[in-house]
Amino acid sequence: MPTITDVQVDAPSCNEAIESIKPAYQGGFIRQKDEYKLNQKAVSKLKDLLKDYSVVIFFADWCGDSRRALPVLALLEKELDKPILALGGMTKPPYGSDKFWAVPPSPPEVETFGVTSSPTIIIFGKDGEEVGRIKTRAKMTPTIEEELVKIIEDTRK
Repeated sequence: MPTITDVQVDAPSCNEAIESIKPAYQGGFIRQKDEYKLNQKAVSKLKDLLKDYSVVIFFADWCGDSRRALPVLALLEKELDKPILALGGMTKPPYGSDKFWAVPPSPPEVETFGVTSSPTIIIFGKDGEEVGRIKTRAKMTPTIEEELVKIIEDTRK
């Protein structure tokens, strides 16, 4: 089973990733980051919870759900003073392919971790093993930050 060590060591943080997105797409990411208000109750919990966890997001620049998710993680990264790795540039394969993503130019980790949707947020425990993932949107809670809290709290039970 792949672990956090299978993610490229020089992967950018969420804030770095937003800065490097092609100008045609970058505006939506920046706008969401400027307008989004983090759930402070969840942020407060994450300050303690994320000490032993790592988070990685896989995303496509053109994806609307990525435009909603990556900026939230960038804000969390800044608020928590903890890097959240971001692997972007995911691209669909040519028609007729049996793959979900074209590797390259998509990061090779999309195959390593079996990423099937954009965005995919993977949470890793202190041992480096995957403990949960959010595919496309938060499913159990209204926000990504609350979803991270839920996943981490559930793994600690």
